[in-house]
Amino acid sequence: MYLRRTFELWGYREVFLPTIEEYREGLRKGTRFAYNNGFYVIKPDVTSQILGSIRELDGRLKLYYIGEVLDGGTRGRWQAGVEYIGGEPTKMAVEVILTAITGLEALGIEEFYVDVGSLKVWEEATEGISEFRGEVHRALVRRNFEMVEHLPIAREKKEELWKLFNFRGKRSGREKLDRIADAVDDERVFIDFGTVRPLPYYSDVLFEVYSPELGKPIGGGGEYTFRGKPAFGFAFDMGALSRLSRKERGGNRKRLSGEPKKVFAEAKRLVRMGVPVEVV
Repeated sequence: MYLRRTFELWGYREVFLPTIEEYREGLRKGTRFAYNNGFYVIKPDVTSQILGSIRELDGRLKLYYIGEVLDGGTRGRWQAGVEYIGGEPTKMAVEVILTAITGLEALGIEEFYVDVGSLKVWEEATEGISEFRGEVHRALVRRNFEMVEHLPIAREKKEELWKLFNFRGKRSGREKLDRIADAVDDERVFIDFGTVRPLPYYSDVLFEVYSPELGKPIGGGGEYTFRGKPAFGFAFDMGALSRLSRKERGGNRKRLSGEPKKVFAEAKRLVRMGVPVEVV
């Protein structure tokens, strides 16, 4: 409920997708099966499902979703996220990051940080060693610079990559990233060139959200292109959010007790104001 309200306050509208899709190129993840000489996918990746279902796109499109994604088996991972298509790239990045931040705050989760990275930075840094880009990217995903150390490239280039690999700060000298960080204006947001995501469709700016309570990202997203239009999206891991919000929300709910008529009248008034209540 809290995430839905936050997404809608930012101007996104909810999209409801079928559980089973006929298999087509571009659908990622999901569990595949055959039926009556056809091939189908159960609960594929939601972003690829949304993009594959759009027939016409005129102007901007802002959608959000909450759903389960399978990855070849019968048990999946629940996600909640947004997709913003057709806006100005920097403004989309700022809005989506702020949507993630305010969504966490709506759940009572305050202790987190957001790392913003750039694929273009790494494309430029590996221009002279393009044959090793795949290895450098895998090293970034695994956060293992030793993989780069074993590559047959010049020591000067390794030192350059090492500096990028370990850069994390408030200003990077990269205009696009600095404008995004300045506009978001949150002390929990950092520019981190070591941040990449393993999905193949991102075009440049991406981000991940972490909590010191957990050892893995609780969400993330990035910039991509859809039918020639810039787009930006992200998704939360709902399992991670449920663990964090259960710890954090205990004191935020107004507890009411007493004579039923008066108590429930007060509860109704508070709920209409958006105040969480518990009648005991």
